[in-house]
Amino acid sequence: MINKILTVHSANPDDARRRRLLNILLVSLVPIVVLGLIGTVIADITDLEPTAYRIYQSGLATLIGIGLIFLINRYFSGEWAGALFLLVLVIAVSFDNPEEVVLGRSLFMYVIPILMASVLLRPYASFIAAGLITILLAVIAVRAELVPNFIASLAFFAIATVSWLAALSLERALEELRILNEKLEQRVIERTRELAEASGKNQAILASIADGVIVFDNEGKAIVANPAVNLLLGQPSEAILGHSIEELMGENVDAADQAKITTLLKDKDKPHSGLKFEWSSKTLSVSSAPVHTEPGSIAGTVTVFRDFTKEAEVDRMKSAIVSMVSHDLRTPLNVILGYAEMLQEAVYGQLSEKQFGTMERIVANAKRLLGLVNDLLDQAQMEAGRLKLTLKSFTPAELLDGIQSVMGVLAQTKGLELGGEIASDMPSTLQGDPQRLHQVVVNLVNNALKFTEQGGVQVRIYRVDMAHWAIQVSDTGSGIPPDKLDRVFERFYQVDDLTTRKHQGVGLGLAIVKQLIDLMGGQIGVKSELGKGSTFTVTLPVEPPKQEEITEEESS
Repeated sequence: MINKILTVHSANPDDARRRRLLNILLVSLVPIVVLGLIGTVIADITDLEPTAYRIYQSGLATLIGIGLIFLINRYFSGEWAGALFLLVLVIAVSFDNPEEVVLGRSLFMYVIPILMASVLLRPYASFIAAGLITILLAVIAVRAELVPNFIASLAFFAIATVSWLAALSLERALEELRILNEKLEQRVIERTRELAEASGKNQAILASIADGVIVFDNEGKAIVANPAVNLLLGQPSEAILGHSIEELMGENVDAADQAKITTLLKDKDKPHSGLKFEWSSKTLSVSSAPVHTEPGSIAGTVTVFRDFTKEAEVDRMKSAIVSMVSHDLRTPLNVILGYAEMLQEAVYGQLSEKQFGTMERIVANAKRLLGLVNDLLDQAQMEAGRLKLTLKSFTPAELLDGIQSVMGVLAQTKGLELGGEIASDMPSTLQGDPQRLHQVVVNLVNNALKFTEQGGVQVRIYRVDMAHWAIQVSDTGSGIPPDKLDRVFERFYQVDDLTTRKHQGVGLGLAIVKQLIDLMGGQIGVKSELGKGSTFTVTLPVEPPKQEEITEEESS
């Protein structure tokens, strides 16, 4: 039901994405306004009577405006609705003392519509928003006989530039991804249909395909191979035919990728596409689909190997660009956060209760946005192979105490118990990167607290065997559906249900955890039962990989 309300069908996928995002923002504002009206009703019983009527008017007007923008977005135009939403936001910020608007507390609020313009409209819309806000501030300053704030205007255009770059990179990446997925899926479907319809023409068809194709029978042995796969894998036909995929990969593919490819080929009931792995010095993409001789009968599996080396290099360059953009986003965010915290600490004078509350919201949202940027930066660094671990000694108690100090307040706020336990057979000191381990456990505990309403979260550190130790994070939350367990560590993926959508996040936390654990030479697994909770277990070597080994893994 909620998905139908939020989703707007459009021939342009970018337009549909923007309109859905605007709907999410509008729907999220409704409970905030309603709660404000309820709070006013309660306060009106005591001493808010003179101002309550105006608050009621403003609240009802806001709800009507949200409804109007929602209808325009759903049934008329997403761009008009987005522009109207940003215009209302700018006008709302401008209803303050002119001196505060031009030089004071309200000035920082104009950053929000500038950042949102490139997301809700087109990437270049952030420049339009920055220009209009600059003109508006100049008019307000002149009318109030104040000096226009030219430094703020320059800062607005700098923020608009960064926002434009980020939004443009995202749209281009999504477009490239859609094109690649369409081509891969179409290629697998076409090859499978051709092989099934004309078995006598197999060799002629296979010989004309530029991509490498191997057909495996139900025993897992190669029975057909086209000439392109000989060049791609660097092996003659006699070294391919009659052999299993494990024998073909040999020492050319690492153990982790071999396990993924073997699992993919054993699942013969449905097609798979887009699995990328390293084969010697090349990056290959493999897709597979079942070969049907007749309805309900599977004769084997057809696999398509594509040389993805150039695309992989482009992907690494894209990650480097994302890393650079994320870094540039983080700098102005830190400045905003720093000034906001200075105002909150009354460095420039005491704030009223309302002003202090506003600053708290600014700081909280700036920290959340900074966290998202940091996640994007970590993800980009890992994809580009530039993330390095700093190995040093630490104690399990230090790791557990750090989690309690960071996440304890959040657990108390939700009325949950955050427990910790260290097994008696754990070594007194360990070797590793304590900062990244702290990041891993914080992400896991934060994820557990998000989806737990009653009970609590338990962190347990114990020894698996002489060579391995483990961190286990268990919760009593809503659990994860069995069909979603194998996807929780994918980038930008979130379980598609109502529970997930009411929580913040872009779906990078668990993906970053998985990549950090892989970088540390460990493994992570999850067990879950709906309605009873989930348990994430991180297993790490007592002796972590050396820096040279880590660098080699990163480069791969």
